[in-house]
Amino acid sequence: MKTTQSNNDNNIDVTLLVTFHNEGVLAHSTLNSIERCREYAEKADISTEYVWVLDSVDEETLATLLAHPANLATVKMIHVDFLDSGAARNAGIAAACGKAIAIMDGDDYFSTNWIERAWHSLKEYGTQAILHPEMFISFGAEFAYGWHVDQLSRYYDKHGLLMNNYWTSWTFALRSVYERCPYVTTRTAKTGFGYEDWHWNCETIAAEFQHRLVPGTIGFYRKKKVSRASFETSMGAIIPPSRLFNKNYLRSTE
Repeated sequence: MKTTQSNNDNNIDVTLLVTFHNEGVLAHSTLNSIERCREYAEKADISTEYVWVLDSVDEETLATLLAHPANLATVKMIHVDFLDSGAARNAGIAAACGKAIAIMDGDDYFSTNWIERAWHSLKEYGTQAILHPEMFISFGAEFAYGWHVDQLSRYYDKHGLLMNNYWTSWTFALRSVYERCPYVTTRTAKTGFGYEDWHWNCETIAAEFQHRLVPGTIGFYRKKKVSRASFETSMGAIIPPSRLFNKNYLRSTE
């Protein structure tokens, strides 16, 4: 793992952790979107830093990142060869200095107020909160929209997580949450396991964290004809074992 680091400030409010794989020129538009979020948050006196995790990126993606104006700002660029989103995120978390971390993917977009609203919502909800945008919009190979589920709402049922993941991969929480609950490494082709985000959501609930929504925020999810999620589905992958579905845990939370 190779790290290029231009900042050692431990007084950062939010780390913007973005993982990249082979997004190519799409990474440029993603960074445009995240830059808008960052600038909006900074105007609200929320200090930020970038952690970019480059997981076996191709030449086009690397060139796109190096050429983007955001690369002139404070960036920690981490080069890894995991070919695994969970392991890549863990590497970024280890390098983060922010009190909170925003997990982002290298080909998605976000409403301009996402970081600013999440930071203030975290103060409202408390240290046990894991935050998600209120709404998601899919675009690209498939167009759709919907709302995430607030864990304290009547729409949440922990048993539903046996069959479906309630949330996308975009999360915002204190750094200590990610340190306590690291992402699992799946390597689907070898293990048959996948959906590290789904598994992480289950594990954090078992650890008594709460998944909450940030009103008035949106995440834009790029649907591809061929994606990691579609590969996992085609392989018949399942999520790794989670404590959330342990019989003793389920019995204790009835």
